[in-house]
Amino acid sequence: MKKKILSHTSVMIILTVILTFIAASFVMYDKYNSTMKKGVRDEAEYVKVGIEEVGEAYLSGNVGKTTDTRITLTDSEGNVLYDNEAEASKLPNHSSRPEFVQAMKNGQGEIVRYSETLSHQTFYYAVKLNDGRILRLAKTTDSVFHTLLSSFIWLGLLMLLIILVEIVLVQKQTKNLIEPVNNLDLEHPLSNVCYEELRPLLMRVDQQNKQIASQLEELKKTEAVRREFSANVSHELKTPLMSISGYAELMMNGMVRPENIADFSGRIYKEANRLGNLVADIIQLSRLDEQQDAVVSMESVELDELAKDVVNNLRDHAEKKNISLDYCGIPINIQGVRHVLYEMLYNIADNAVRYTNPGGHIHIYVGRKGDHPFYRVEDDGIGIPKSEQKRIFERFYRVDKSHSRQTGGTGLGLAITRNVVLMHKGSIRVHSKEGEGTTFTVRIPLKYIA
Repeated sequence: MKKKILSHTSVMIILTVILTFIAASFVMYDKYNSTMKKGVRDEAEYVKVGIEEVGEAYLSGNVGKTTDTRITLTDSEGNVLYDNEAEASKLPNHSSRPEFVQAMKNGQGEIVRYSETLSHQTFYYAVKLNDGRILRLAKTTDSVFHTLLSSFIWLGLLMLLIILVEIVLVQKQTKNLIEPVNNLDLEHPLSNVCYEELRPLLMRVDQQNKQIASQLEELKKTEAVRREFSANVSHELKTPLMSISGYAELMMNGMVRPENIADFSGRIYKEANRLGNLVADIIQLSRLDEQQDAVVSMESVELDELAKDVVNNLRDHAEKKNISLDYCGIPINIQGVRHVLYEMLYNIADNAVRYTNPGGHIHIYVGRKGDHPFYRVEDDGIGIPKSEQKRIFERFYRVDKSHSRQTGGTGLGLAITRNVVLMHKGSIRVHSKEGEGTTFTVRIPLKYIA
């Protein structure tokens, strides 16, 4: 950038100086030319007066020898009577010369033309004397050129000096101009605005920096979640597999008493079911992740009918724990994906059954508030600490840090629930007090909005 500014500015300065030099040359040439012609005219008047007072002898004296101007005297017929630079008798008749013709007609005449005698472009000035003779003075334009040439040498040297000084100053100024830009702290652009004109650009840079920082932070969080998920998946899969492998090895080696085979087989079956459920939940979660940004085919779904099915399917489990499970709802039709909506409703209700102590109560509602149908599950179970409520929808996250599996479950139920809610453009809220119970409320739009 510095080189570009320096080169462009230098070129502009040089062109400006050259054009100024050319313009000055034309002006000076015109000035010198005009001065030369005026000098010839004045000298002609001076010589005219001398001839008319003294006669032709005035020319043969010192005048013709002391001047660098060519002086020619002709009669009224154009015959040369006197010439200070050539022999008069050898010169041709001048009656046809333009300056002679003008002088005879108007009393004076002038012209710039090529002189065969002098072999130069020459300025001629002719004046008519009182006796009818013609006095003509001539001077080559070379004298103007030589005068200018001597001036142009000094003028050229001055122009060259100006160019050199300007280049040095431009280089210094360019450095002073660019240095603040080069020293900008682009990580904190608004902390050192060197030029007010750069503020809009620096504001955009600052905005982009914030966006990049936010994206990096989000990537870090995503990467952390991915690593945690991978570790959890590995752990959750490994545990039942090791149990199955251990029990099977004991049975294979005959280390299990016949009366204990049924118990060991039951444990293997239980761990296998747990492993199957975990794999199914992982697959389901993966599918939901893929469908978040995809166009999903929706159908008409009776929300209350799905809720009734959930209650019926969980009733035996609730009764085994001596938990009362009741339902209250109104018919509501929504747009959605039936099987994933069912899984969402089931996961919330099943979670309530798992974490409600024997003798507890669970209430399930399906209703409508304005244009927003809702599904609500209330229990008087163990509750969720406030510090943990923001994380319960994370994958494999358990309030119980020991990952206790006494209540069963894969640790993915609420994560699946959240993804189903998001897929249907809905919302989910949780209200819980430790030791008092928990309420989950899901709202789904009547119509799916893509």
